[in-house]
Amino acid sequence: MIRYLVSVAVASLFCLQGPALADEVKGFALVKVAPPKKGAVPHMVYAYGTATTTQGATVNTSFQRDGQVSEIYVEVGDQFKKGDPLLDFGASPAAVVAYEQAKTTLALAQHTYDRQLQLLKAQLTTHDNVETAEKAVSDAKLQVEMFEKIGSIKPSEILNAPFDGVVNSIAVSKGDRISAGATLMTLQKVDQIILTVGVEPADLDKVKPDMPVHLTSLQPGRKPIEGTVKRIGASIDPKTRQVPVYIELPPGGALAGENFRAAIEVGQYEGYVVPRDSVGSNPKGTFIYQVDDARAKRVYIHIVGSYGNKTIISGNVDEQSKIMLSGGTQVDDGDGVRPVDASPTDEEENNQED
Repeated sequence: MIRYLVSVAVASLFCLQGPALADEVKGFALVKVAPPKKGAVPHMVYAYGTATTTQGATVNTSFQRDGQVSEIYVEVGDQFKKGDPLLDFGASPAAVVAYEQAKTTLALAQHTYDRQLQLLKAQLTTHDNVETAEKAVSDAKLQVEMFEKIGSIKPSEILNAPFDGVVNSIAVSKGDRISAGATLMTLQKVDQIILTVGVEPADLDKVKPDMPVHLTSLQPGRKPIEGTVKRIGASIDPKTRQVPVYIELPPGGALAGENFRAAIEVGQYEGYVVPRDSVGSNPKGTFIYQVDDARAKRVYIHIVGSYGNKTIISGNVDEQSKIMLSGGTQVDDGDGVRPVDASPTDEEENNQED
């Protein structure tokens, strides 16, 4: 009987003080807090674009003589270093025959000239005949020297890479007989690729040459790289309605045709640094919560800028009261809270970049 009466009394107490107890439970929301901290985050202008080769970055290779492809050491897409062997080029049968004919012509011309000199001593020919024979010798020598200079007599000649680069295309196959000057393969310099991105005209006044650019490839598995604003276009692209901005890339940092997201660092946002998720909003404006005497205090602020998970704010922030880093969705203005100081790990997670 006594136990029954006690239970009834407790139940009556809950009924009479239900709203007060509910408020008390609500007032014990657990929130992580930290003192207000001033700092800065980068002010970024974002743009997208594609890496392309610069003028003069692509070179066609050839030999200035007829010949035959003996061996090809690379394939399309292969990267190479300066001096690497790319192709073995041998003399063609026709070139060998032409060279031998030129040597024979020279020998005959020389014999004729010597004969004319002997006849001239015996006064059996004229000076004109001697001069004609001498010219024939000179012409034959030039022909032989030409064949030797262009390498027609070489049984094998290696095409070595003239620079660090990538094989864009191969125009021949093993065993092909090639005429003088015909393209063998097209090579691309790896240090002459530039990224062109489109910037909105409204952001153009913020972008200046030499500004750092953080680049993220849109191709899976590629590492981020750093670039620099090289120059800024002077007109709006009629197709994209954006202004082209040219980004200088590190050697070997990008492939022609690779797409990038560019974050151009145009300055910094300065103010109080808070996690992006700690900022709320309502019809009256944007706000954060600070803790005042174990109660949540709504403070209306102005967002200066954001970067990653960090937001820079300004406004009537009380530097003596801690800012709620998390738990703001559980409370309202004036609610009681149970603040717990955020650990360095918590702050690092809240402030990490995307």
